[in-house]
Amino acid sequence: MMTAQIPDEFKDLLERPIYATVATVMPSGQPQLTEVWCNYDGEHVLINTARNRQKERNMSARPMVTLMLRDPDNPYRWMEIRGTIELTEEGAQDHIDELARKYANVSKYYGGWSPAEMEGKETRVTGIITAVKVNAFNPPVKLDLIKK
Repeated sequence: MMTAQIPDEFKDLLERPIYATVATVMPSGQPQLTEVWCNYDGEHVLINTARNRQKERNMSARPMVTLMLRDPDNPYRWMEIRGTIELTEEGAQDHIDELARKYANVSKYYGGWSPAEMEGKETRVTGIITAVKVNAFNPPVKLDLIKK
């Protein structure tokens, strides 16, 4: 399967602390959507979750996802990333701490964002997304249609 590239002019959506929506596939075939933190290593988009959450079960059984990011400064500018996902526990705790620094400005996920007593009670996993199709849109003119 060929991989797709993230367009340079949209990489900021992965570098800024913008919430992404990840779509996974339920056993019934119905989509399941969750807002997630994410980052980009220059090749893959990375997300993080815990074992046995619905999205983790879905991704383990059906390793395909779609990630949607929308620019909060211009909701008409967006990027959709369709791809495959590989889950790994290796480095997942460090990864969630990295995401907590990016999104919540705290040094650690457990005890900073999530209650400290949850540490060790769940197993973190990093989802490594390989893009196979990227759709992106940036309006050709500045649209000022948002009501203030």
